[in-house]
Amino acid sequence: MRVFISTGELSGDKNASYLVRKLKVFGWEFYALGGENLKKEGVKVVEDPERISVVGLQEALLKLKEINRIKRRVISEAIGADLIVGVDFPGFNLPLMKTLKILGKRVIYYISPQVWAWGRWRVRDLAIMDGVLCVLPFEEELLRSYGVRAYFVGHPMAKEGFISEVIEIEGPVFGFLPGSRKDEVRRLLPRMIRISQEIKKILPSSKFLFSLPKGYSLNLPNAFFVHGRGRDVIRSSDVVISSSGTATLESALEGKPTIVLYMVSEITYWVGRLILKVPYISLPNIILRRKIFPEFVQHIDPKEVAKLAVEMLERREEYKNLSESFSNLLKGKYDEVEVFKEILNLP
Repeated sequence: MRVFISTGELSGDKNASYLVRKLKVFGWEFYALGGENLKKEGVKVVEDPERISVVGLQEALLKLKEINRIKRRVISEAIGADLIVGVDFPGFNLPLMKTLKILGKRVIYYISPQVWAWGRWRVRDLAIMDGVLCVLPFEEELLRSYGVRAYFVGHPMAKEGFISEVIEIEGPVFGFLPGSRKDEVRRLLPRMIRISQEIKKILPSSKFLFSLPKGYSLNLPNAFFVHGRGRDVIRSSDVVISSSGTATLESALEGKPTIVLYMVSEITYWVGRLILKVPYISLPNIILRRKIFPEFVQHIDPKEVAKLAVEMLERREEYKNLSESFSNLLKGKYDEVEVFKEILNLP
C-alpha cells in the first residue's frame, strides 16, 4: 500500500517520523511532503515544507503563491496513494485533506488541529475524515461530541524514549530556543540576544546556550550554539527561554523552568486576540489549565524577561516534579498501530 504523508514544519516532520516507525510493521511504501527526519526513516520526500512554514495570517499571505504551488504538487502526488495522512499544520493540511477526501481518498489526520483554541467550525471538516488521532488528553472527548472518529493516542515525545545529551557547560546555564520557522526566528532571536545581555548584567557568571536552525550562527561572549538539538539544549539548561511551540512540551517533560515568548506581525496578533478562545498560548499551560510557564506575548521587554529568568533559577526543584506527571498525561489511551487497523479494517 502506498501512503502519502503531508507535514508542514520541523515538529511535524519529527512527529511524522515517529508515526512511520510505528507503521513500518505493515510493510507500506511511504512518501511525503517532509524533511530530514522522514528521509532518515526511508520515506521518499517529494517536497520540502520549509518553504511554506510560516506563523500567522500576514506571513501566510506573503507566501501564498508558493503555498499554492506546493499544494498542487502534493495533490498530484497524493492522488495516487491508497492512504493520505495529514500531520498537524492545519492551515495548509486541513483544507488539503478535505479536498482529497472529497476526491474519494482515504484520509487520516494525525495531531488534530486545535479547534478548542479557535475555529471550532473546522470540526465539520474533521468529521468527514476516516479518523483523527489526538495527542492531547482532552481532545478525544471534545471531538467525539461533534461526531469525529477521534482517538487519543498520546504525544510522541511522551511515548517514545527520546534520547537527549547533556552539553557540558559550567555556571548557571540559560537555554534559548527561538523556534524553527524563519519568521519566528527573525523576530525572536534578536530579542533573545538582548535578554541574554540583560541576564549577564544581573548575573555575570551566566552562560547561554542557543538551539538554532541550520544557517544561523552567533558570536556572543559566554554564548554557545548548536543546530537542531533543542531537546539537548533544554536538558542542559537551568532555565529555558523558548518560543511557544513544541519545545514548551519538551521543557515540561524535562521538568525545566521555562519562560515562553510569542511574537507575530501586528495584524496577526490583533486578529488572534479576536478569535482565540484560550487564556494561554503555551501547551503546558493549556493542558494543565494554569500558568506554570510565564508567557510574554507580542510586546517583549528584555529587562523584565531577564529579571524573571534569574529569579526562576531558585525554582528549579519545583519544576522537577512536573516531568513525570506531565509525561503520564500525554501517554494516551490507544496504540497507533491498533488505531490504524481499526480505521482501515485491517486484520
